[in-house]
Amino acid sequence: MRLLALAMKELRDILSERLYLFAFLVQLLIVVSITFVALLYASLANPEVMEEYVPPQQVRIGVVGNASLLELENLAVVELDIAPSPWRTMEEHRLVALLLVSPASSGGVKLTLYIDNTNILSGYADAVVSRAAQRLEEELQRARASELGVSPEALLSPVEVRVVGTGSAAPEFVELFYGLLLPFILLLPAFLAANMTTDAIVGEKERRTYELLLTAPLSYRELVLGKALPVAAVALAQGALWMGLLELRGIEVHNKGLLLLLLALLNLLFIATGVAISAFSDSIKDANVGVTAVLILASLGLFLPATARGYLSEISPVTLMARLASSEAVYMKEVLPGFALLAAASLAALLLGERLLEYRENLRV
Repeated sequence: MRLLALAMKELRDILSERLYLFAFLVQLLIVVSITFVALLYASLANPEVMEEYVPPQQVRIGVVGNASLLELENLAVVELDIAPSPWRTMEEHRLVALLLVSPASSGGVKLTLYIDNTNILSGYADAVVSRAAQRLEEELQRARASELGVSPEALLSPVEVRVVGTGSAAPEFVELFYGLLLPFILLLPAFLAANMTTDAIVGEKERRTYELLLTAPLSYRELVLGKALPVAAVALAQGALWMGLLELRGIEVHNKGLLLLLLALLNLLFIATGVAISAFSDSIKDANVGVTAVLILASLGLFLPATARGYLSEISPVTLMARLASSEAVYMKEVLPGFALLAAASLAALLLGERLLEYRENLRV
């Protein structure tokens, strides 16, 4: 009952703190921005991913010549009579790209595409035009094959390749987003949880209420849990919210239950780190310096093993996040060692933080 009362008080303090509300808003903006940038990057190799996110009026492409045979989808086409200077024409008409269509010496069509590489949407325009040109080339080849009395399919597809995967996203997008950006997004609440924990404990010291709290009929374990559980609940709710936002943006996040369990363990690990830092800090300023140093080291410790090969990469929390989120096919025997190690580390760190708080208070007394 005493533990529940302390936990509810901490939860009310967290939800009423303007600084935390501002931090939540900043994280929301980071999640939305990262998602948008990742989807833009994906358009370089897979424009289909971006068609529902990029309004046509934002991608202006000038066309000189007859481009009626090309299917330029999801682009704002600006028809021009002449373009004596392609780059100047693009600047004057605020174009992302300029396409020159002229007859080829072989009797076909010659396409020359100028793109503004300083514009973030130039890669998307390039991919759309290249796709349209490929379709036109196939149609012309089919027509030529029919004239020669040759099977168009045998001519165009002598080798049939079928790729079977568990997702519809492009490989480049999967590698970038699930391997790097998604773990970063889901770790944001855990990083903030360390700060919230130190604020909750060290704030009591600065307000001179820590001694009163210690005189209450609470053990050090109840004190730590009363401070840690509300922070863990808020951080886990944030992680669930970020996953929901990714789903709304059309990015699939698989194995949400296992992901939430993984995030809960990571949150406890960072919270335990905050408890340990609080034991050696008498002011929030000192605690923030310690948390910043720990977060830098933790980022290196989490992301560097994921880029390596071998056993460290297999048990890395970042690798586990990427594997769980990107595919429905998960073998528990492969992810169980990482979960077990993380659970043991979180529990040990939490017990260590409790002991350090008690030890430092005994020294002070």
